[in-house]
Amino acid sequence: MHFSYFIGIYFIVACTAASCQNSTTGSTNQRKIRIPGKEASLSPAIEQKAVVESNQSAQPKDSLIDGQILMPYTYRVFDDNNVSKIINPSWLELHRKDGKYNIGKAVYSIVYEKEEPCAGLPTETINPKADVLLFFNISALQPGPVDSIPFHNKIVPPNQPMEFSFKNDKYKLVAAGIEFYKDENTNIEHPGYTLKLFINNKFIRTLIDQDAYHDTATELEFIGDLDRDGILDFIISSPRDYEEHRKILILSTQKFPYVGTVQFDC
Repeated sequence: MHFSYFIGIYFIVACTAASCQNSTTGSTNQRKIRIPGKEASLSPAIEQKAVVESNQSAQPKDSLIDGQILMPYTYRVFDDNNVSKIINPSWLELHRKDGKYNIGKAVYSIVYEKEEPCAGLPTETINPKADVLLFFNISALQPGPVDSIPFHNKIVPPNQPMEFSFKNDKYKLVAAGIEFYKDENTNIEHPGYTLKLFINNKFIRTLIDQDAYHDTATELEFIGDLDRDGILDFIISSPRDYEEHRKILILSTQKFPYVGTVQFDC
């Protein structure tokens, strides 16, 4: 797959929620995550902030908003789709220093290579100055320190919920589907995995509903309050094959998740 695939037809303009939802038809990079349509009953504070559309008749499939997050990685240049034309000093970064996370202005350099041996294409590498997890251009995120919680296991196995607390609320992640990297799953024709979020024992949303894995896994990368609304947000690594980097940013204040993808197949 080429560079134009993972930046969503060359990073035109950030989709609005409505336009992104309408763009799902025919897209191979969408319909991988679903937000259930039934709103949970929460405490008043959370009820005002949790963005879950009420719909009793169906569970709508959402779109992944592409082109607004980038990873500190090497990007192939195809049809003049340079990553250096996308990222700029107005972007922000999430970086870690001394075990603490902070959102700040993107500080990076771009390294150009004339030809990558594998694909024979030019490349541009985003080299961050700090220990950066993601670069992004999302108005809901502003500079400053970020509250986060530590976790020891990146993978949430099926039927083994992960539980933790944040600001007097009890969180639980519940997974179902395949067990990653297990031999018995290698011959499954359509492997699937879902990861659901509960707060105070109330269902909030489905974080991941993915049906394509090839020697890969869904792993938690970050849990913290990025948009500072008092509810935790998530960054998840969820590549569909072993020649792909793919990160998904899920904000509690946003209906649709953000995705960034890099292909490095030969």
